[in-house]
Amino acid sequence: MEQYEIAIAGAGPIGCYIAEQLASKGRQVAVFEEHHTIGEPIHCAGLVTRRVLDITNCSQEDIVQNTIYGAIIHSPKGTLLTVGGNKVHALVIDRQKFDGCIARNAQKAGATILQNHKFITAKKQHSGVTLDLQHDELMMSVHCQLLIGADGAHSHVRDSLGFPQPIEKLHGISAEISDTLLDPKYVHIFVGRTIAPGFFAWVIPTNEKGTTARIGLCIGKQHTHSLQHYYTTLSQQPLLQGATIMKRFGGTIPLGPLKKTATDHVMIVGDAAAQVKPTSGGGIYPGLLCASHCSIIAEETFQKQRFDEEFLTRYHTAWTKEIGRELSLGMRFRSVFARLTDSQFNKYIQKLNTQKTIEAINTYGDIDYPSRLAFPLLKTAPSLLSLAPTLLKRVKQ
Repeated sequence: MEQYEIAIAGAGPIGCYIAEQLASKGRQVAVFEEHHTIGEPIHCAGLVTRRVLDITNCSQEDIVQNTIYGAIIHSPKGTLLTVGGNKVHALVIDRQKFDGCIARNAQKAGATILQNHKFITAKKQHSGVTLDLQHDELMMSVHCQLLIGADGAHSHVRDSLGFPQPIEKLHGISAEISDTLLDPKYVHIFVGRTIAPGFFAWVIPTNEKGTTARIGLCIGKQHTHSLQHYYTTLSQQPLLQGATIMKRFGGTIPLGPLKKTATDHVMIVGDAAAQVKPTSGGGIYPGLLCASHCSIIAEETFQKQRFDEEFLTRYHTAWTKEIGRELSLGMRFRSVFARLTDSQFNKYIQKLNTQKTIEAINTYGDIDYPSRLAFPLLKTAPSLLSLAPTLLKRVKQ
């Protein structure tokens, strides 16, 4: 049986980032990835801020496909709210190249990455954890002192070891398309129950000419039709007429961060722990923040030889202190957003469509920290108080 100090399930950006951090400190780290190719299949819209590249030390070259300056929000009745335009708010990245960059960094640091190794189950023992893995048709076992589950929304580590479940799971469908005529500086956001009940749909230009894009949507529990039905509605939007579908893919977004992310010899992180922004579904940035704390506590665990739940819970405490409030506020906002009717969407988008509120959005809007916009927005548009009194009460605290 192979023996490792640390085994990481999942070779996505979160798992490989942790692997790099720990291998660079001399730890014996193995990363097990169920798929054959790093970065595939795609499950992400690929819209991030510069912070993500700064944390991972990945260069923009080849990874960044386009820069986004603003957004055009489409109400159910077709009213447009245009925000941004004066500065870069987000970067469109090639996820396969981004994931590959972090994986190479991990390998250079000394980590072993084993692809086509599917995690099946794990058994905790006094000395660590034994993992059962499937490689092609063969079953194999691996022993480690510390297991880190970074294996995504459908985490087998989370499920096999009795961790709690996310509060909610959104299901999405996306596509890469060509032959578009888009302004490359703006993403398009569509809201309403006829196109993306419980969440929103998006069109993201993926090159500087606006001739290719990544489109998609997620739906919540409020849906009355299939994902394909809503995807068809999105694809029939006028700005997508004449577009050619190059590739289609889907995915799941877990929302509601887990109340427990550590137990004896085990920590879970990223989508596996639902460390995801409830307002946008983005998991890379919050996942990386939590991965940093996971790496620090993992190293301390070996230095002190403390693999018990009491010690490892320091990881849960640390990430909750840094980003827990932001995620909690996001869930409160989402609970309100998901219940809005089309007429309410029309009403509130109209309220936001003034020079003062747009200036506030342009100044304080931040896709990584959307709560920072709350007070400036309410100051310019007090009538929005009726939107979410429960949310506002929590923000003031």
